[in-house]
Amino acid sequence: MRKPALVIGALAVASTLLAGACGTGGGSGAAQGRDGGTFTYAIGDEPETLNPALQDEHTDPVTELVFRGLTRHDAANKVVPGLAESWDVSKDEKDYTFTLRSGLTWHDGKPITSRDVKFTIDAVKGAAADAPMSRNFGAVQAVETPDDTTVKLKLSRPFAPLLDALSMGLLPEHLLKGKKITDAGFGQSPVGAGPFKLTTYKPGQYAELEAFGGYYEGAPKLPKIIIKYVPDDTARLIQLKNGEVDGAHVQPQQAAKVEDQDGLRLETYPTADYRALMLNFANPVFAEKRVRQAMNHAVDRDAFVKSVLLGKGSPATGPLDESPYKAEGAAPFGFDPAKVNELMTSAGYAKNGQGLWADKNGKTVRFELSTFAEDSARVAILNVAATQLKKQGFDVVPNPRPRDWVRKNWGALEAFVVGWGTPYDPDSSVYGPFHSSQALANGGSNYGTYSNPDVDKALDKARGTSDPAERKAAYADFQKALAEDPPFVWIAYLHTSNAVPETLKGPQRRTLGHHGYGFFWNAEKWSWS
Repeated sequence: MRKPALVIGALAVASTLLAGACGTGGGSGAAQGRDGGTFTYAIGDEPETLNPALQDEHTDPVTELVFRGLTRHDAANKVVPGLAESWDVSKDEKDYTFTLRSGLTWHDGKPITSRDVKFTIDAVKGAAADAPMSRNFGAVQAVETPDDTTVKLKLSRPFAPLLDALSMGLLPEHLLKGKKITDAGFGQSPVGAGPFKLTTYKPGQYAELEAFGGYYEGAPKLPKIIIKYVPDDTARLIQLKNGEVDGAHVQPQQAAKVEDQDGLRLETYPTADYRALMLNFANPVFAEKRVRQAMNHAVDRDAFVKSVLLGKGSPATGPLDESPYKAEGAAPFGFDPAKVNELMTSAGYAKNGQGLWADKNGKTVRFELSTFAEDSARVAILNVAATQLKKQGFDVVPNPRPRDWVRKNWGALEAFVVGWGTPYDPDSSVYGPFHSSQALANGGSNYGTYSNPDVDKALDKARGTSDPAERKAAYADFQKALAEDPPFVWIAYLHTSNAVPETLKGPQRRTLGHHGYGFFWNAEKWSWS
């Protein structure tokens, strides 16, 4: 659910280049950036809001820089102290006591206290469907604030991902008290406690951030960061080559062009971000699970990695392939035309005169496959997937659509090249898109309205225990149920590439999240050489 592009195709390139040339993006130009000034970075995706409580797990660079939670993640994606310097957990895992760091302030100079923590959790819980992150605080019965630096959380039941969930950015009570958490003003002019503070935000153009001298780890070394929103991949690359931006997110097919450019280096990291074909279960053509199993055997994942990702990725057969909780044993799906024939025949289908699978009434497995038209990598995946599936007898109609249309019509999509995945607690990767309680109609991120009692049971069990062996067993049951009743056609995990100046020091390799988010995780330590 991303901010729509204004236009697509050639018009998008032309208008974006004009904006860059006129300085609309606030870019400093490569020369100034490499002299030690502003670092200007171009990215394709813009969130609908800069309020972290309203974003669905994968945060954008701006919220990543502006906000901090009680906890955060280190280079290994492990939970470490954030605004809280320490915490204690009771033996029954129902009581958490956090101690805040002393002297914390918001970007506007107001002190951060335990009351801000209570306000944030209560507000997110109260927002329910309006705040996707509310699913992480259902077990919190009460938040107590015995003094300004102590917070006690009382839970009704153990909730294993809680420390991970508390990495969500804290919200300032003094600015939001008496308002809805969905307040549009705060969503465009947020005040946080992260290493950079937002000074200017022009939706559809750029966000300008300055170093925050009151950050608890000390003032960042970079004085300013500008995030430019350039949805068209080609326009982003041109701006990088012209020096209108210092760095940019680049697609796999663009990486070689960047590597040959003097003064730039490519930072390519692994991710937990996968691409798959999401299926909408409102369409009866997907009701038979053997059809969905057959589709998973009809795609050649190695070909995707080689031809579309140019080797910058790996085959995907489930949502936890890059997680320590990946189920042991052979991958559940592989390219196997014979298995496709076996499954489709057993489901009552036969090939018609056009070589398409059809049921006894002559109805083919026909559906529209869509994706964001502005995302060249997803469009390439869409076209290859449509070709491969058609070759195996599935009646696929490829039709990329503008982001604006997709954002307003999620429920109308029949199938979509979706992206998901975080490198943190597995719950953050799987509960939202696969638990039936998170259906789109309920305000959740289960966009295909997938429902499977065995999947729900396994996900709930994994949430309810912190015992590693029990969680591993629960996630193994989840992956088994998902393989038997697949909601997606799995394609590939991506590696993500960011071009930066050779003189920029500090970016540290780690496994990133959806859309490559997390690249700025330690930006407060970046500097110019």
